[in-house]
Amino acid sequence: MTNQLLKIENLTKKYKEVPVLNQINAEVNSGDVITLIGPSGAGKSTLLRCLNLLEKPTDGIVSFDGENIISYHDNQLDQIRTEMGMVFQQFNLFPHLTVLENIKLAPMKVKNKSEDEASNKAYELLKMVGLSDKANVYPKSLSGGQAQRIAIARALAMEPKLMLFDEPTSALDPEMVGEVLQVMNQLADNGMTMIVVTHEMNFAKNVANQVWFMSDHQIEEKADPKEFFANPKTENAKKFLNNLLV
Repeated sequence: MTNQLLKIENLTKKYKEVPVLNQINAEVNSGDVITLIGPSGAGKSTLLRCLNLLEKPTDGIVSFDGENIISYHDNQLDQIRTEMGMVFQQFNLFPHLTVLENIKLAPMKVKNKSEDEASNKAYELLKMVGLSDKANVYPKSLSGGQAQRIAIARALAMEPKLMLFDEPTSALDPEMVGEVLQVMNQLADNGMTMIVVTHEMNFAKNVANQVWFMSDHQIEEKADPKEFFANPKTENAKKFLNNLLV
């Protein structure tokens, strides 16, 4: 039996009557690694931000763990966001805190973890992302790839059930992309449920178990990655993939 974690029904988002998301329907099961791909302006990042209600949908249902969270008030949303980790293009680390302090802040403040418990978890995560030696430095001394790995560790410190990644490598120099994708690979191997907006097609092909292709504010195709890349069904998907090869 599949363990459904997230269900999206008729999700619509409009800005001043202009649709940005149009009747999105999709499901995510525990352990799924879903890559959300498509041309710029298709609504990928907006969809991600509607899932944890950083953006308020105009209409539709987002069910997380069996509960419709659309009408949740702020306190309830804070709780939901501890269970949906989010990693952005920009790393959003607090510049005045050390790496260790960045990672342990939310578990202590939001989940009332003791300092020892939060520190132990932070060191464990630093080891996982390959940055044990950076615990006591400040973000300004990190490379982009290191900062993004710390941002991932910080999100994981809340022990989320689902991780949302919004183009996590797009602000990085090419040589740093691999080190971040390696951490994401590892998360996928460990069974973390993930939705990843990305332009990294090798990640989509080799790590995801599902590709959602977005175009014109809708999910036009949902497919197994091998099937999608070998045999896209819609004209927009064919065009998108052809443009990648040019």
